[in-house]
Amino acid sequence: MANTIACAIVGSRLDYCNSVLAGLSQYNLQRLQRVQNRAAKIMLGLPRRTSSDLALCQLHWLPVAKRIDYKIALIIFKTLSAGQPSYLYSLLTPTSSARTLRSFSQHLFSVPFVKSVISSRAFSVYAPKLWNQLPLSLRVLVKSDSVKGPHDPFANMNLFKTKLKTYLFDAPSSLVT
Repeated sequence: MANTIACAIVGSRLDYCNSVLAGLSQYNLQRLQRVQNRAAKIMLGLPRRTSSDLALCQLHWLPVAKRIDYKIALIIFKTLSAGQPSYLYSLLTPTSSARTLRSFSQHLFSVPFVKSVISSRAFSVYAPKLWNQLPLSLRVLVKSDSVKGPHDPFANMNLFKTKLKTYLFDAPSSLVT
């Protein structure tokens, strides 16, 4: 019951529009992380001084920075799978070259050049950076054929979610710097 309450109160607040928090300063991310850490300790009945990393692992909760990356990667996957919404799909441009290169089969996107930190937080910049840093085994799930047939664009979504969460748990920190 404590898990349900913590997920409903704290988790929903951290996840609500958290893609807007992409590229947030380390100071503000730490403030949000403290809230999540405290909720995990309360849920498990741990004292304040104990490490919160073990509590987050035990609850299978990603840290805040990785939760943001998880949500954005999921939005990218859904956008690429269905081609909708068109306004997001138009922001993702595949890399192109005059010659056929080995990187063509990597499913990479070109990252627009920006001069400011604020501009780097935009979906059109942050999303391609994040997608390009994911392993190829995750990126190819968008276009691979599925058992359900070609009419189901989200056939591999559960597999993508599982592999992405596993990858993010093993990753040392947030992917996009």
